[in-house]
Amino acid sequence: MLRSLSIKNIALVDCLELVFDPGMTVITGETGAGKSVLVNSLSLILGERADKEYIRHGSESAFIEAIFETNNKTEFLTISRQISKNGNSKISINDTNSKLLDIKAALPHHMAQILGQHSGQMLMNEDNHIEYLDRFGGLTHSCQNVRELFYKWQNISNELRAIVRKRDFLIKERELLIFQKEEIEKASIRVGEEEELIKERKILDSAQILITSASNVEEITGGEGHNLIDLVASVQKEINNMSSIDQSLEKQSEAITEISFQLEDLRSQIEQYGSTIQDDPVRLEDVNLRLDEIYKMKKKYGGSAQSVLDTLTKINAQLQKQPDTDDLIDTLSVQEDKARQAYSKAALELSKKRKTEAKKLNSLVIKELNDLAIDGANFECELLYVKDDNGIIVNGSAVKPFPYGLESARFLFSANPGEPLKSLIKTASGGELSRVQLAILSSELSKEKRKKEKIKLATPALVFDEVDAGIGGKTAIEVGNKLKKLSQSCQVIVITHLHQIARLADHHFLVEKKPTKSNRTIISVTKLEADQILVELDRMIALPSM
Repeated sequence: MLRSLSIKNIALVDCLELVFDPGMTVITGETGAGKSVLVNSLSLILGERADKEYIRHGSESAFIEAIFETNNKTEFLTISRQISKNGNSKISINDTNSKLLDIKAALPHHMAQILGQHSGQMLMNEDNHIEYLDRFGGLTHSCQNVRELFYKWQNISNELRAIVRKRDFLIKERELLIFQKEEIEKASIRVGEEEELIKERKILDSAQILITSASNVEEITGGEGHNLIDLVASVQKEINNMSSIDQSLEKQSEAITEISFQLEDLRSQIEQYGSTIQDDPVRLEDVNLRLDEIYKMKKKYGGSAQSVLDTLTKINAQLQKQPDTDDLIDTLSVQEDKARQAYSKAALELSKKRKTEAKKLNSLVIKELNDLAIDGANFECELLYVKDDNGIIVNGSAVKPFPYGLESARFLFSANPGEPLKSLIKTASGGELSRVQLAILSSELSKEKRKKEKIKLATPALVFDEVDAGIGGKTAIEVGNKLKKLSQSCQVIVITHLHQIARLADHHFLVEKKPTKSNRTIISVTKLEADQILVELDRMIALPSM
């Protein structure tokens, strides 16, 4: 459980020292008072990445420290983080310099959780549902073992496939490889050369036609006698005369002027183009010979210039080293078969346990939902498989293997009696989703289950960040009762705006923003006494304080 939380120079916090006790603790305050700062600070302790923007204005660094009680009030875990603007941030676990990843190893997920918007987003992603099931059934370690066996199997399979693909090349005689290497290098194939030569050949084949056509264009547009440029000039003159009388023809006058300019430009361009055309039979023969050579190389080495170059690269690699692929393939085949069998055995065992745990989860969640005022609700953890002819045999059918096992999970939900079960993420409202989330957690942490399964855990700390959003009235009371019941088996810290939940707490903290003598605003947190709690509850239900 969480024993204390110290915060310095985070956002509007100057210095806070909070001590937490067992049972149910609520944290209340006006909207915007700074309750989220406490959650963000605890998130940093649990391994979230830090941002320099968290540091209070005017400070060079910020500091957070939390102390957790891990075993029967005799063992404690201290985690601290210092965030500096210069980038020299530090993490310490029991006074030992550590890394971010070390936090999750030192503080298991079940020991401290923040449940709120982020966890709701996790529930709304069906890819995460199998993780919920595994955590409920205590199967996380088994799933991790399956994951490791899967990747070991896949790594061997990938290596084996790569060697088999290369075998056809590696068995070629060295003399043939050398001959092919010399032949390709002598041809000096270049990607794009063939396309360039085809364009050049087309121009050389039609050189006389192009020259004649260019000359004709020059003559028609600007030659002796009546030519197109002179005719356009005459038209331009007449339209200009007409436009000087009738201004409505100004656009036509501008258009014929533009046509005259374009015609002059066109004639100049064609004249220049015609001068560049060469009638060169010798060059044409050279181009045809080179195209024949490229065609032969493509036909022999894969059908494109790039494939010819790729073949040369592969040949050079093979000439450097020619391992005994047959022995290597035999060895890898034996290793792959063993790795597949190891994965299959572990995955099938996990699959069997998941089926059992899914049934338990179904019944417990339905019971919890009834306690949370969703009478007649139905819930099912559906296990899904993907068919694969080359997969693992499950109940006579071949299914596709995955890193997380042979099945995925999908939560189905119905809020009303007689309504069919449908995907939770498509049918549950925001309030229903919060209660389903709470029901799953309650099922996971139920005393009966832990006793029956003999799961020995240190008391976990659960922080509910406004999971009561979107509910009120009788439902709020039921949610409060459920949180209160949870607090009998774990430490519950609730950030709430609902007086129905706050009045059930064993301990009550009030978060406020207050001005300082230096005209700066700070966040203060006060642990309320009995009379103060009554005043705060009155505020929450908008009653005047006495």
